[in-house]
Amino acid sequence: MDYKILILAYLIGHSPIETNQTFEMKGYFRSMEECKEHLLKKESDGSYEAIKEFVEDGDFRWDWLVAGCKSDTTGEEFKIYPEYPNGKPDELIGIEFDLEKLGEDI
Repeated sequence: MDYKILILAYLIGHSPIETNQTFEMKGYFRSMEECKEHLLKKESDGSYEAIKEFVEDGDFRWDWLVAGCKSDTTGEEFKIYPEYPNGKPDELIGIEFDLEKLGEDI
């Protein structure tokens, strides 16, 4: 049971380079499939349930850059990225995130 959900986020309205932080959601999963199932579960509006919970719990101060499941034992990872149907937030324009490992510094 060493699979966990990690979310790389930044303070809304601030530089994502300067304010990025990795958050670990409470709870562990027995397998990558179980972790992915929890991470990919969607609300009726199409948003990811786990991400919505993270944003709400953070009083809407944080927005996510990448989220995923990870095993510290095996190094196995699965990642998802936000989509921006109305365009990227101003603070993200011109910035591309190419993260090799979830949770590493940008």
